[in-house]
Amino acid sequence: MILPKVCYLSTGIMDTAFDSQVFPLLETALKSQFNLIHFAFNPFRFKTTERYLKKKEELESKGIKTYYFQQAPPIFKRSLIMDVKRIHPCFKNWLDGKERVVIHCRGHLNAYRGLTLKRESPNLITIIADLRGAVTDEVMDRSRGVARNLFAQYLSKLYQRIEDQVVRNADTILCVSNAFKAHLQTNYRIKNVIVIPTFVDVSQFNFNKALRDLHRKKIGISNRTVLVYSGGVAPWQKLENVVNLFVNLKQIVNNLFMLFLTHEPNLLMKVIKGQIQPDDVRVIQVPHAEVAGYLCAADVGVLLREDTLTNHVAAPIKFSEYMCCGLPCIVSDKVGDTAEVIRKEKAGIVLEGLREAPKSPEFQKLLVLNREEISNRMSKRYASSLYIPEILKLYRTLAEKRPPFSLDAC
Repeated sequence: MILPKVCYLSTGIMDTAFDSQVFPLLETALKSQFNLIHFAFNPFRFKTTERYLKKKEELESKGIKTYYFQQAPPIFKRSLIMDVKRIHPCFKNWLDGKERVVIHCRGHLNAYRGLTLKRESPNLITIIADLRGAVTDEVMDRSRGVARNLFAQYLSKLYQRIEDQVVRNADTILCVSNAFKAHLQTNYRIKNVIVIPTFVDVSQFNFNKALRDLHRKKIGISNRTVLVYSGGVAPWQKLENVVNLFVNLKQIVNNLFMLFLTHEPNLLMKVIKGQIQPDDVRVIQVPHAEVAGYLCAADVGVLLREDTLTNHVAAPIKFSEYMCCGLPCIVSDKVGDTAEVIRKEKAGIVLEGLREAPKSPEFQKLLVLNREEISNRMSKRYASSLYIPEILKLYRTLAEKRPPFSLDAC
């Protein structure tokens, strides 16, 4: 029996989404008897850390065959081609034979690398472009200052050309939200787009009363109403607005407490800058496996983003995790499909502007919502057990050269 061959190109094992979105898929594919190889492209200027080495050991212990490369500066197409030349010997040795190969490419740049690899055997290689966001708009969102803005304009045009090639030439396109799918179909008039939302391991991320009590006692917030933010400190995550929201809510909720879960606590403390009293805030760095306990301990989650294309098509992992933990949310409008989900499921508050704050009666309603019911409903929407088998089914379909099928979610 010939095992289906899958090559996965990831954005590195330290990517914030690796633990929840990539590792479970690779592990399940291996257990499902796929002939699997994984190329992890670490960011340019990447530094080896103890945490990185531990994650590397974890992959090795699972038997996931992984090759690690530090990508060239992703500022020219030839940089991406250079990356392909570096991985080519490993790929060619693994490619031995005449069976079809599926290359699952996470992100625009990996999709371009995958298409370059396909030139080796165009009749045997099938490309899945797993697009995670509006990459050209993201570049502009990150720019600050005149010089950076000019460079960002150059990169935006480069990445737009890359997206054009990827979308028009990939065999199948995955994206993370219905809003992103509509954007791609409107701009490229294509049909082969499949929505796979940012899924969650609901065996970990679910509402657990015992876990809630344990963590509330652990951080000394048993009698507090807890607002939580879980995520990074990038500019588009609008942490200054999260802080302002807490300050405004504190005026109407006397016992309010702010909990931040992040991998960069020092940077986050700089954002707070004494705006929140020390007794009213806690900033914690925790591994992904422990996040669920703290989300259960909280009472309301926060997700605020600007009104940009980047956010219109996004599917933040933190939102799926909030929801599967039954955590009511305060979200800004036009962040992927989140506002639609909140309104439909009556699981939170949608703010029209970043500077708004809920009124006291509106906020108090969140505190009496049934967390177990929210958790159960959202588990049926975001559980990884719903989507990973469908991705594996897609691998088999493409390996057998049958037309791809629709996996539309939500």
